[in-house]
Order: sequence, then structure tokens, then C-alpha cells
Amino acid sequence: MKLAIFLSLIGASAAINASHGADVAPLILQQSIPLPGVKGKFDHVAIDLVGQRVFMAAKANDTLEVVDLKNASRLQSVTGFHEPQGVLYFSDTKQVVVANGGNGEVQFLDGSSLNLIYRFPFTADADNLRYDPQARLVYVAAQDGVLGAIDLQTMRKLPEIKLPSHPEAFAIESGGHRLFVNVPKTDSVFVIDRSKSEVIGRWQLTKAKVNYTMAFDEAHSRLFVGCRNPASVVVLDSKTGGEVTRFPIGGETDCMFYDRAHQRIYATGAEGTLDVVEQVDADHYRVLAKLLTAPLARTCLFVPELDRLFVAVPQQKEHDAELRVYQAHH
Repeated sequence: MKLAIFLSLIGASAAINASHGADVAPLILQQSIPLPGVKGKFDHVAIDLVGQRVFMAAKANDTLEVVDLKNASRLQSVTGFHEPQGVLYFSDTKQVVVANGGNGEVQFLDGSSLNLIYRFPFTADADNLRYDPQARLVYVAAQDGVLGAIDLQTMRKLPEIKLPSHPEAFAIESGGHRLFVNVPKTDSVFVIDRSKSEVIGRWQLTKAKVNYTMAFDEAHSRLFVGCRNPASVVVLDSKTGGEVTRFPIGGETDCMFYDRAHQRIYATGAEGTLDVVEQVDADHYRVLAKLLTAPLARTCLFVPELDRLFVAVPQQKEHDAELRVYQAHH
């Protein structure tokens, strides 16, 4: 806990300097919830707003860690996974979905008992998950070049969409039929027509390469693509695919979110950084803060309903793994 508080103070100081004299940091560490015994890095995070639970894919530990936000404690450590990576929670059906990188299986769990109720094989490396609420489809990034889909109305797999290599983060357009997919080995963003389940475009990146993370500001037609070489975000015009600008972030980013209400971007990186970037307007961006977290703390979840950012922090030499909760200040 002392380490967390110390790092938070460093981050707050950096935030004040970066924001040119602002009185309060844009993100304030609210609490750190310990997860003793969890080893290795985490992957993605999901939330049950009504039940006030956070689900963390503990990839190296082969567990799903369930955190009780009401009591700021671990509620359960669920076993039976093989390198869990992607995770979703559905409030209507009260189900948890977990994608396993080790065996490629996507598992549906009952949200109360956390018992397995459905399983879908995807051969290998099931990773990122996204939910299309209009079509009630779960999209699955898997294998060396597959974007799969599960129809929640029939609970059946749909035909897979082929890509040149493994897809990473992707974003769904709510006001249209497109889906944008990062394929880092090609340094490209692929555009898919969801109504036809086919690739309709490819946007080659030139300002940076190795694109892993993604966030989407649909109102301003801006797609944020987090790259690792160099460590930066390339801003694309989502109507044309044109590169608008680029700004630097911490290294080896693996998660990024857009705060629509306050026009900010939050990005976490494995070097132990948490970047807060202000969207001045659609074409201009300004760093508000670069907070320190911990090595390999590269995944996060922003929850706009709570104005909170949750960061998964792996075990350190003298510190248990933990879930850090940051409150956004505006």
C-alpha cells in the first residue's frame, strides 16, 4: 500500500506539471485492492455495475479474479481457465464471458455461481472480445488471422472472418455497420462490414507501427490507434482512414479508452505508465498527465458510469498484485 501511495503522489505531481498549473490531478488514486497469491501479468477487465464486481483475467495465473468494490476486497478466485485474456459481463443475461489464449476456448459462465454454462472452440489464442449490442453478437479475436463471432440469440458460432494475421484490439461503429480491427503484424487497420461479414478496407499506418490498442470517438469520427513503434497514438479519420496526427504515450501499450464526456484518452503501458491526454479538438491533443503505475501494469478499464479507471497491477517483488481504482477529476 505504501508503494501505491508513493507512486500515486509522483503521478499526481507529474499531472500538475503537465497540466500547466492545474490544482488537482485529472486522475486520483482512490484505492488499491490487494490480490495476494496472484502471479504474473493480467489481461483484460470487465465490470458488473449492479453487483459492484470487477472481473480480472489473470492470464499467467490461469484464474478469473473477482473483486468486490463494496468491501474493497477479493470476492473469489475462479479456476478452470487456460491463459484467460478477454472478459465481458452482460447485465441483461447476468453472464460472464472469458476468452482463453491457451486453448482458444471462449467460455460463458453463470454470473451468480460462476459455473460454466457454454463453451465455444476457436482453435488457438482467443484474445480480445467485443460486444455488438445491436446485433447481439460477441466478436472474438483469435488464431493467426481470425475474427470470430458468437450469436447470443441462437448461442451458435457464425462463419469466421479471415485476416492476414492475429487481430488485436478492435472497435465497433454504433451508427453504422463497420468494425475496425488492429492487425499489428501488417501495421494496418482493417475495416469490416458487419452486415456482410467481409473486409471492405485496409488503412496502412505510416506515422507509427505495431498497432495493438484502439479507442473510438465516433462523434468526431476519430479512431485512436495505440502503437508500440514508436510508443504513440495515431489519430485516424474514421471516414477516410487518413492519419490526422500522432502523440507520444508510454511504451508497450495494451489498453486504451476514450472518455467521451470529458474528451480524454487513457492509455496504460507495460513500462508502468498511465497517460491522460486531453482532446483539445478533433485534430489537436495535449498531455495532461503521465502517472507511474508499476511494471507490466498494461491493462485497464474505464467505466464512464462511475467516472473511474481500473488498472490491473501484477505482483511486484515486495508487493502483492492489486486492482487500482482511479477517480477521474474534471
